[in-house]
Amino acid sequence: MHFEMADFLLEPYYWSTVLSFLAQQYFTDSHATCILLHPSFDVRLETVAPLPLIIMDSQGWLDHSHGKDVYDYKRKRLEFEGKGILFNDWILRLTVAIEKSHCQTFLAFQEQIPEFARSFYHASIYSIWRSLSNRFIFVYTEELVEEKDNYLSGYIFQDQPNILLVTSNNLNSSTFDIKTNRFVGPRNFDPNPGPVEFDLIQQYDAENEEIIWDVGTKSTMTDKMRNLHGREVVIGIFDYKPFMLLDYEKQPFFYDRSENTTEVTIDGTDIRLMLIFCELYNCTIQVDTSETADWGDVFPNASGYGLVGMVLDRRNDYGIGGMYLWYEAYEFMDMTYFLGRSGVTCLVPAPNRLISWTLLLRPFQAVLWMSVMFCLLLESIALCMTRRWEHSSNYHFNSWIGSLRFGCISTLKLFVNQSTSYVTSSYALRTVLVASYMIDIILTTVYSGGLAAILTLPTLEEAADSRQRLFDHKLIWTGTSQAWITTIDERSADPVLLGLMEHYRVFDAALISAFSHTEQMGFVVERMQFGHLGNTELIANDALERLKLMVDDIYFAFTVAFVPRLWPHLNAYNDFILAWHSSGLDKFWEWKIAAEYMNAHRQNRIVASQKPNLDIGPVKLGIDNIIGLILLWCFGMICSLLTFAVELWRGRDTSVL
Repeated sequence: MHFEMADFLLEPYYWSTVLSFLAQQYFTDSHATCILLHPSFDVRLETVAPLPLIIMDSQGWLDHSHGKDVYDYKRKRLEFEGKGILFNDWILRLTVAIEKSHCQTFLAFQEQIPEFARSFYHASIYSIWRSLSNRFIFVYTEELVEEKDNYLSGYIFQDQPNILLVTSNNLNSSTFDIKTNRFVGPRNFDPNPGPVEFDLIQQYDAENEEIIWDVGTKSTMTDKMRNLHGREVVIGIFDYKPFMLLDYEKQPFFYDRSENTTEVTIDGTDIRLMLIFCELYNCTIQVDTSETADWGDVFPNASGYGLVGMVLDRRNDYGIGGMYLWYEAYEFMDMTYFLGRSGVTCLVPAPNRLISWTLLLRPFQAVLWMSVMFCLLLESIALCMTRRWEHSSNYHFNSWIGSLRFGCISTLKLFVNQSTSYVTSSYALRTVLVASYMIDIILTTVYSGGLAAILTLPTLEEAADSRQRLFDHKLIWTGTSQAWITTIDERSADPVLLGLMEHYRVFDAALISAFSHTEQMGFVVERMQFGHLGNTELIANDALERLKLMVDDIYFAFTVAFVPRLWPHLNAYNDFILAWHSSGLDKFWEWKIAAEYMNAHRQNRIVASQKPNLDIGPVKLGIDNIIGLILLWCFGMICSLLTFAVELWRGRDTSVL
């Protein structure tokens, strides 16, 4: 490949004149123009402003030993082979020309035309660089056409609007017909479409450098995109509310290419954009329902499956359904401006009430319990010392063992608001007993109030209802497709997000619906730009009682529509999207479609589950509610039995007090 400016060869014919005339009109705003050399056409493009030209000699491509290329194609060839991409020299050279030279306009001659048409689409897909302003001029003369030649068949002539065809009867003619492909109207969906119809828009006399017949070339080219005359746009769709949905009862009906019927109605926030776009530009929408559930993915060899695979194969023109910015898909397809903002979140198990044997200990913190124990110890010591030296009328002093027993047991009795059978006449002991009783009644009152508060406002266990807590709990979360994590860039994701990716699992819809009733796992839902939730239909109403919505998103992304490379409507559609957002129609249609096709009560119920519902009413008591009391009772009974056994062993026939 050799780089030159518009200064090439001699001018034995008038081809340079007519092509310079067209280049001045259509090539001057191009980043670069690729010209495929042909030995029978010696041209020199002369324009007011110099044109950046990339001269490509297709006849020398088979000879890899001449060493005259300015680009080392070996690197690109190894890249294609490593990815498993099938290619030939045409595809390789055109890919590099598009990717490295940024060619937007192309000029091909005679028998080069069909080879260029076959290879250009592959090259445009494999090149990471892409243009929305491609133009093509194809040149041939009837003198060099053989009987078997068919230059004008190929998908490019069906799908690209900016094509000019320059023809003449003889190689040295001075009068040229300038034509353009029809483009508008019904499409040819055959795998190998035949020749397309070209309309004559201009006749040019190169000898006198004047137009001798004209229908308005520029207006004709522009009108193609303003009025499509019913040209079909095929949308791949499955039921995924509220982005896209199928209805077999409402009208109008659309043609379903996979079922060959006209019995389906489509709607949705992403669909509504295309419906109104086609009303403005007079195109016809057809649908393809062959994919029933999966957005799919793209492989390194430029093949794919699911909805994105159908767009990549050009079976569909418009891949939607809350699709995020997937770099793997962007490498081989084009995408529109953002359609909305969507967050990936989960319905996770709702927290249960914390009921255990430790319930009786929870009114006081550990430090406060230590203070209470210290206070009871002081009471026991005070009662023991006072009892030991108690002054009574019989002048009988109590033993240390009896005094200690009296102090401990009296303290426990006072702490649980029980009286003692001991009668004292000592004012000192009476004073200590009254003081201890006052302290204990304050402690028991505070404890009772704390326990009542815990039982009235139950404490719930920690739920995995945030991004960080979902990671900390290592909770499995699940969806029906790998697409939920495809958009995450592992090279820039934070450790929490990478950890969450490790716990993501893919199950089919039936299993997810069953798991939602029993399993401790998260279930993917989609939080839309204006608050509604998608992907909730898999969860049954009765399963919602045990689930709650996370308070934040695991991650969020902007949604787009994926379209094939060189999709001719992309510029107009992007402008329409911006007008759609600026006018507020995105919010209007999200609310309208959600109200029409989704259960508002169910939506509100899921959103409300973010906050705990403590107004649960009367509940049946279980063993967990009283296990603490039972354990305390058992402890007391065991202590009593042990004490009784000790008394029997020692032969005591009197009570302790």
